[in-house]
Amino acid sequence: MAKYRVGVIGCGRKGGSHARAYALNPLTEVVAFADTDSENLELYCQYYGVPGYSDYREMLEKEQIDIAAPILPVRPNPEVVIGCAEAGVQAILCEKPIAATLADADRMVAACQSRGIKFGSGDLDRNLPQYWKALEIIESGELGEVKSIDFIGGSGTEMSGGGCQLFSLMRMFAGDADVAWVVGWVADDPESDHDQGVAGYLRFTNGIEAFMHRETDARGRGFEVSCSRGVFRSNNSLLSLWKADDVVDPLMGAPLKKVEGVFPETSVYGRMSGDYDEDGWRWPGDRNIASVQSIIDALEQDIEPRGSGDNGRKVLEIAIALRESHRRGHAPVRLPLEDRSLRLFPKSSRMDNKKPQMGRETYMPQIQGKKQM
Repeated sequence: MAKYRVGVIGCGRKGGSHARAYALNPLTEVVAFADTDSENLELYCQYYGVPGYSDYREMLEKEQIDIAAPILPVRPNPEVVIGCAEAGVQAILCEKPIAATLADADRMVAACQSRGIKFGSGDLDRNLPQYWKALEIIESGELGEVKSIDFIGGSGTEMSGGGCQLFSLMRMFAGDADVAWVVGWVADDPESDHDQGVAGYLRFTNGIEAFMHRETDARGRGFEVSCSRGVFRSNNSLLSLWKADDVVDPLMGAPLKKVEGVFPETSVYGRMSGDYDEDGWRWPGDRNIASVQSIIDALEQDIEPRGSGDNGRKVLEIAIALRESHRRGHAPVRLPLEDRSLRLFPKSSRMDNKKPQMGRETYMPQIQGKKQM
């Protein structure tokens, strides 16, 4: 028998990936699903041979859930996460972005922290093991002190929906220090409360500075963590470590030599989602496996999840602060932001259920394909 009973709330495309990741972990067992869409709910209950509930609160009351997995659009996410916390589960792993307003994110984090509940937010790149290997090398001092973090290749069209991935990695390699202040600009309309591309400068309280570029250039995509005696690089697929052999001249720098054999010559994402495993299930992706492992590790080791709910709140605040800087004539904006009513609405496909937006005929084959029948 598995150690932790998992209740999945939300039988959509991403809910199916999370459910499979839990099913593959020897410490967890999916014991129930909840969804207001009866068609989706029936399909997942058939897949797993477990009961289903139209009301997640009834599921929590009857099924002795240890880990709640609300894999939901942003609009209902805050109230459901808080409802799970109030029901007394041990851990919660929801998706990203955490919320649309800072006030909601505050309430979610407080509801979990006050009850000692492990709270994770997002199937994040920062949950991938190879990034933690890189961080361990950096924290060992092998490359010297971290000086700056540079995200290149443009910020895309989402400072919240997809941008939370980038800001989460940025925070990770800055030691998860708080941001002191930012200067930023958005791609389109600074007065809009809706998601869009963003760029800017961030100064962390520990002195590390970070840059988010708006435009692409010859370097491609990815990020660099520049240290006093070396550089860690990611092109969003392959990772590499570069060290200075000689004394670093403060004006000219020093030649950097790639350190071979540190990271595999394969994608940091490992086996991606999409293909089917030997049991006929669509593989959820190594990142989703790692995200689920992180919430389990939090319970087993009494630590914060690698992609915590507090991180989810702080990356939302970073995005909003960069936009606020543009609204104020690109003036520096200090964090934490005083106005917790500030909001940032993600794209409609993240804010609300995809099925009505895509249409049943397009949507249903995508979740019916989670398992070969």
